[in-house]
Amino acid sequence: MISVEEKLQVFTQYLLKNVRKLGKDTIKEAKEKKQEMLEASRLKIIKEKRAIEERSDHTIFRDKNKIIAEGKNKAKTLELEEKNRILMDFNQLIFEKAKSYTKKEVYNTYLSSCVDEIPNVFKEKKDLIVFAQERDLLNIKQFFKEKLSGYNIEYRSETKDSIGGLIVEDADIRIHCDFTIDNLIKTNYKRIGMILNGFMEKQVS
Repeated sequence: MISVEEKLQVFTQYLLKNVRKLGKDTIKEAKEKKQEMLEASRLKIIKEKRAIEERSDHTIFRDKNKIIAEGKNKAKTLELEEKNRILMDFNQLIFEKAKSYTKKEVYNTYLSSCVDEIPNVFKEKKDLIVFAQERDLLNIKQFFKEKLSGYNIEYRSETKDSIGGLIVEDADIRIHCDFTIDNLIKTNYKRIGMILNGFMEKQVS
């Protein structure tokens, strides 16, 4: 017959065995959970790192584009300012060159062609007022005499400081035509700018 002590010993061993098994299972489960948590943490870190990198890349890309755009705008502004300065200087050079041409035969040819144009501008109007530099009046009168003898012309000395040419008005001052060299340059200012700009672009490329 098994004694109480033996029964207790057997039961105790059974309990210890179960406790050991439970302990092992608990430890194993804890280790697995720990491993799962570590893996989850690792994946989260990777995900967060990627998100940070993407945000950084986006910020860098945005800032880089902003800096590039600002640089381009500044460069374009400086380029336009420089081109405008060159154009102004070139325009002034044209005025200076034009003054020297008023002493050459080509200038008389220009005055003659202006007189040729008058009938197209003034049509049937024959009473005209002509403004010109004192130095040009003699030649202009001669051209009118040769080309437009049927016209009644009043000549007035141009007082304003102009390179040369002539201004013509009808007697009623309804039609005003500016044949001055100054006006010729001003009306072609845009065309001159386009030609000069095209030349500068070609030089750069």
